[in-house]
Amino acid sequence: MTKYSLIIFSLLFTTALHASASDSDASAVDIEAGKAIYDSYCAGLCHQAPAAGRLKPKQWRVVLKTMQTRMQTAGMEPLTDVELSQVLAYLTQGK
Repeated sequence: MTKYSLIIFSLLFTTALHASASDSDASAVDIEAGKAIYDSYCAGLCHQAPAAGRLKPKQWRVVLKTMQTRMQTAGMEPLTDVELSQVLAYLTQGK
C-alpha cells in the first residue's frame, strides 16, 4: 500500500462518529471490537498506529474523520458508523 493510501486511510478512519452513547458508556464488547478493527485496518494495513491513550477523545474524532476521507479517496471501503463507534470506544476508553 502506498504512503498516500496509508494517509488516506488514516484520515478516513477519523470520520465524525455518530456515537449513540457517550464514550464512557461503551461496552467491553464494543471496546474489544474497536481494538480489533484498529489493529487490523490502521496498524495492520496502512501505517504504524499511535497508542490508544495518546490523544484526547475530541482529537481522535478528528483523526478518524480524516482517515475515513482518505480511505474513500484511495478507493477503500470506509468503516461503517458502528465500526467507527467501536474504534472510538477503544481509543477513548477510560477517558
